[in-house]
Amino acid sequence: MGLNHTVDMLNGACVTKHDSVAAIDSLWPQVVAKAGLSSAELLSSSYFDLARRVYVIDERVYKITLLEYETTSRLRTLDLQGEFAVLKRCAGIPGVPTVIDWQRDEDFELLVIERMAGEPLERLRIGRFLLVLCKLCVINSKLACRGVSHNDIKNENVLLANDGKVSLIDFDQATVTGLTAGITRSLFGIKIGEEKVHGSLMTMLKEFLKQKLPPVVLNFLKRFGGRKLDNELPLLPEDASSNVRMLVDAWRIAQVSDASSPKVLEAYYSFCFEGYYFPGERSWEDRWEVLRSITNYSDKRILELGCNMSLLSCFLLREGQATAAMGVDIDPGILKSAKLVSTALGVGPEYRQQDFDSQSDWENELKEFGPDIVFALNVLNWVRDKERFLNFLGLFDEIIFEGHDDFETEKNRFVARGYRDVELISITERERPVIHCRK
Repeated sequence: MGLNHTVDMLNGACVTKHDSVAAIDSLWPQVVAKAGLSSAELLSSSYFDLARRVYVIDERVYKITLLEYETTSRLRTLDLQGEFAVLKRCAGIPGVPTVIDWQRDEDFELLVIERMAGEPLERLRIGRFLLVLCKLCVINSKLACRGVSHNDIKNENVLLANDGKVSLIDFDQATVTGLTAGITRSLFGIKIGEEKVHGSLMTMLKEFLKQKLPPVVLNFLKRFGGRKLDNELPLLPEDASSNVRMLVDAWRIAQVSDASSPKVLEAYYSFCFEGYYFPGERSWEDRWEVLRSITNYSDKRILELGCNMSLLSCFLLREGQATAAMGVDIDPGILKSAKLVSTALGVGPEYRQQDFDSQSDWENELKEFGPDIVFALNVLNWVRDKERFLNFLGLFDEIIFEGHDDFETEKNRFVARGYRDVELISITERERPVIHCRK
């Protein structure tokens, strides 16, 4: 008897990809029993995908995916079969788990690997952390010699045992590549080829130093290394274009506004334009790479809630062929910055200052704009009356949303408001889901 039939009996109806959390949870005991793992201990479950779990028995780890209900497969380079093949290629490398088996049937996919000793990296003294990095460097060099790049070197994927042994786990973002590319990607995080690098030894070191060193020391190290400070705007020559000069003014306003990091001299987005780099918390190029192809924006009217510097509205008009856009934000300073950005980029969104917790009838006023697509990226967390804001989003047929909770929680909010197609698009570098909702 397949799982689909079992779920039908549990819920009294055909179960689709919008199954409730309880319905999917109810499948796991059956899957575990069917796989012969009734004595297994649950080691972890995916924060963003209820259809992925990891179990353990003694010295073996069992990674299991419910095939029909998995929602994050598009975010991974490899499925479990692909991970099995890569780990076989790495057989015998110390610090890399030995692969044991792979199975697949109509309901689930199962990967069996060796359980590595240790716990994920946590807070470490600099000396110990640097020793870990050295050991990781050796592991990744050996992987590169086998033609493998891990591509996802992060604290949660590195185990440190009591005896000092270091292991690298979770190869679902790995790629088969050449020696030079493998070393470059793993050590420095430089993208070579089509697949994205999600984490490297260099990014681990940078994040560790940012957490451990005081700002004055970080700034000294950056200057000593010949690098600009993170918040330094470009120095312009006399022949710099008026558009570049407007962007310098826009970033200067954004850095002192409270729209991104209050009391921190930093704009929300970093951006490259005409060969000049404008610094910020998050890369606009990476953001646009995800957002640009979610849906068809041509001839559409766009409402961007919490627009900040309005790069999204500007690019949807400039490159996405949208016919109109309106950017909405509570901060008057950031809207001044947004207007400069739009002028520099040669587009003309409308702008509106709005507090989503005000008593005014802002819902109907914004609805009069007649948007076809509404963006609400990283907004809900900052609104006090969340139900009111979500009910407003529910008035529209197509929403692109970035939340702070796990995907299932966010999905259920929109399913409850009549959205029949809720798709996970990506997980951001801040571990937040970006989802596309259509009625």
